[in-house]
Amino acid sequence: MGTISGIVADLNGNVISYGKGAERIFGYKEKEVLGKNVAIFHPASAMESLLPRLFKEAMEKGIFEEEVTLVRKNGKEFRARLQVKPVKDKSGKITGLVGLTKDLSRKD
Repeated sequence: MGTISGIVADLNGNVISYGKGAERIFGYKEKEVLGKNVAIFHPASAMESLLPRLFKEAMEKGIFEEEVTLVRKNGKEFRARLQVKPVKDKSGKITGLVGLTKDLSRKD
């Protein structure tokens, strides 16, 4: 099945919530990533193409979902299914994004 993680970022892409599944997948502890940009989970090649498209699609369509390459704390890349959706407050205003990652390389 693979481990699934949840990471919540503000509208600037800075991590505001980081779950135990994310610790297992990415190898960082929560205190190491809170306030850091989600770019740390992506290869450098994704900075100009994937991340802007991911944010735009999630904001405009309500969901981004795709198989992507991500990066662990140790620098190793892996394939994952990434789903990103907007987080809204009670008034319906978008306050951030939540990313759900399914590690396709692990069986745990």
